[in-house]
Amino acid sequence: MTTTDRKLTEPLGTVAGFFGVLLLLITALGVVGALIGFGSFGGFGRQAIVCATQPNTGYGGSDWTAHLGVAAQHGANLWIDGTLHACAPHPSVYQRLMYTFTGAPTALVWAAILFLVWRLVRAADRQGPFTQLVATRMRLLGWVVLLGALAATVVQSAANAALLNTLLKDQTGVGDAFSTLPRILPVPLLVWAALLTFARIIRLGTAMDEDIQGTV
Repeated sequence: MTTTDRKLTEPLGTVAGFFGVLLLLITALGVVGALIGFGSFGGFGRQAIVCATQPNTGYGGSDWTAHLGVAAQHGANLWIDGTLHACAPHPSVYQRLMYTFTGAPTALVWAAILFLVWRLVRAADRQGPFTQLVATRMRLLGWVVLLGALAATVVQSAANAALLNTLLKDQTGVGDAFSTLPRILPVPLLVWAALLTFARIIRLGTAMDEDIQGTV
């Protein structure tokens, strides 16, 4: 294809490539840092400190300001809102593993999405944007965005709850692993609907083009 035709896949191709390289670079630096003792990667490493945040819970009030040594000006009121963070300076293997699952699923979903976007761009560059292959890969990308986001949210919520149960006494951090879904669902659902709709349009347009060429 000509240089002009290749611009059809921009800026998607460039942006996807940038984030793909950035993800690989961050992963490599994290692994190297954990191995040589200058940091941690996914909860593993010599200097790893494992922390978890209690979800769907807020603590606040005006009385807390006295403990921080702050006071309001005349005519003003102070109010502090916060969440509970718990950390283990010397985490066990189980805590390290649960901490890994609080972030790894999202990273894996992002990697899968970037890979599928790269395949979609390659198909469009090689065969043109209006082909059955492009429509198929666009449809697959939509399903990965939706199901990946849902699966990552559930797994990370369950892992965070399991980690909290090892850090807190007489409390349960389990709660409902599905409670965060309403907050993250709208965007993946919209992207899924858009990709499947455009995939259907491309598939129909390709079929019509083949019928026209067959009758000429």
